[in-house]
Amino acid sequence: MSTEETKTETAEPAPPPLSDILDAHARVEAQVGEIYVNFAATFGQDPALRALWSAMALEEGGHAALLRAVNKGLLSGVFRAKSFLLPLEVVDSLAARVAEYHRQAQGGASLDDALRITWELECSELDFMRELLVSASNLADLGFPTNLESKDTHVGRLREVIQQFTTDEGLRREVKFLSAERSPR
Repeated sequence: MSTEETKTETAEPAPPPLSDILDAHARVEAQVGEIYVNFAATFGQDPALRALWSAMALEEGGHAALLRAVNKGLLSGVFRAKSFLLPLEVVDSLAARVAEYHRQAQGGASLDDALRITWELECSELDFMRELLVSASNLADLGFPTNLESKDTHVGRLREVIQQFTTDEGLRREVKFLSAERSPR
C-alpha cells in the first residue's frame, strides 16, 4: 500500500457542502410547518388554536423558503459562503426528531401532546441552526431580511395558549418557569 493510499484511508471525510446542509434544514423547516398545519386542522374548532398554528405554519414555510433562497443564491453565485462547519449528523439528528413529531401529529395527537410538541420544537435548536446557516452567507450584507418574526413574540403567544389550554401540569410549570426566568428583574 502506498503512502498516498494510507492517507486517503485515514483522512476524515470532507464535510458536506453548505448547499447540502441548507437543503436538509429547509426540508426540516417545511416538515415542522406541516406539523403545525396538521395541528391547526385538528384543533381548528378553537379560533385561538387555529390562529396560533396557522401563523406558525406560515412562519415555518417562510423559514424553509429563506433557506432555499440562500441555497439557490449560493449555488448561482449571487451569495457568497463564509467559513462554516456544521456536521450533517447534527441536522440529521434534528430531522429524525422532527420526523417522529410528524408521525405523532399524523397519528392523532391529543391537544396536550400537540402543545408539548410545539413547545419542544420552538425551544429546540431549530432557530439557532437556521440563523447559523443564514449567517454563513452574505445575505444580510446584501440587505435581505434574515428573520421573519421576533422569536419572543412568537414564543410569548405559544406560552399564553399553553397556559390557557393545557391540562398537562408539568408542561404548564415548565412554560411558567421559563417565562419567569426570562422576565426582567
